[in-house]
Amino acid sequence: MALVDNRLQRTTVLCAMYFAQGLPWGFMVIALVAYLTDKHGIDDGQAADLTYLVILPWTFKLIWAPLIDSATIVSMGRRRPWIIGAEMMMAVSLLGILVMGDLSENLQALGWMFFLHNCFASLQDVCTDALAVDILPPHEQGKINGLMWGSKLVGKAIGASGMAMIISHWGLSAAVLVQFALLMVIMMFPLLCLERPGDKRFPWSKARPEGAPGPERFVTGSENLNSGSVSSLRNPFNVLADLRRGFSVLATFALLIYGLLHVIGWGIVEVVHKTLYTQQLGWDYVQLSNWTGLAVFPEMAGAFLGGYCADRFGRRKVIAMGFGTYGLMALVFGACPHLWDESWFAAGYLFLNPGALAFGAVGFLSLGMRVSWTLASASMFTIYMTLSNVGHAVGNKIVGPLREKFMFTYEQTFYVAGLAVVIPLLILLLINPEQVDQRKAMETEL
Repeated sequence: MALVDNRLQRTTVLCAMYFAQGLPWGFMVIALVAYLTDKHGIDDGQAADLTYLVILPWTFKLIWAPLIDSATIVSMGRRRPWIIGAEMMMAVSLLGILVMGDLSENLQALGWMFFLHNCFASLQDVCTDALAVDILPPHEQGKINGLMWGSKLVGKAIGASGMAMIISHWGLSAAVLVQFALLMVIMMFPLLCLERPGDKRFPWSKARPEGAPGPERFVTGSENLNSGSVSSLRNPFNVLADLRRGFSVLATFALLIYGLLHVIGWGIVEVVHKTLYTQQLGWDYVQLSNWTGLAVFPEMAGAFLGGYCADRFGRRKVIAMGFGTYGLMALVFGACPHLWDESWFAAGYLFLNPGALAFGAVGFLSLGMRVSWTLASASMFTIYMTLSNVGHAVGNKIVGPLREKFMFTYEQTFYVAGLAVVIPLLILLLINPEQVDQRKAMETEL
């Protein structure tokens, strides 16, 4: 049984890959940065730089997408070889942290380790998203995107809360080794599953018997526009031409702009709350990581509910509700500094706002998949996700200048974050998925 033929199998593999992305993300962005702000007193700028070097490689998805659409080992499946290689390198790259000694004295080297690991993580993400575009029927996209996002949140929670506790009890080396072992186990999922009937499991596996069905007979998703066979190599200029045609529709281009802008506020909040809580409110890194880890429950609820609502009520409504709530919560938090010392208020913000974010993010993922078309639809979807990562990185990077150069208070910084999330919602008025359907129908008639 192959992924295209088995819903449970494809759901399991896609969710496992997203779990693998969330695990080191929670460790690096939350647990380890919180540990350094608490125990070694790094400031907003240093915390922002480390977080930025985690986010920056995710902008490389603009490079990975055309590459994996142009070349692969087709006998093993269009996406599996890339996923397996990226997953292995994610695991191996973690081990570099073990030889670094005192991290507070090697922040630059640590940042580059973050950067290297996330180069492979971003490649794995592109391959996984491309696989999802290829094999998910339209009626599964909302629900499965919710499950995938929820799986990433579970990995993020374990990476944050679980790894913080391991660091506290057994040290940093133990936390890294546990993650390495988990990633190697997760690699078994794509290693042991096939994309389509007739694929080879390994390059040295026995070839299909002569006359047996090949991959071209089972092409789905983005490739169903092509009546020809699937090739291991495709001219990159043809991919670029398909991308240009794909983004020529107002709905797809408007989503491109929205994808860049809508997460800048998230990037700001992600950085600034760590120094606020550990250096101003008296929290330690374990307490902060634990509350961030506990937030996986409302996050998962938001992801699953968002996926269901996206399929039932519409993707744009889900985006507006999720990100609108997230932005308003940042504005309210910034307006109530007199309540920051109240544990119910400070912990409640950490606990609840990720749920709103997950609800909206699943809508964005589903909408991006819905309007991706042409033979380069996997690359189109990846570009949406990449520009989202660019916006996220911009949000991380501007925290330092806001706080240190322009002397913004914490309250003002949260105001900026909230407005940066709410204002771009107006762009959703320009995004009508039916425009893509009309364009596809016109090209079919021609």
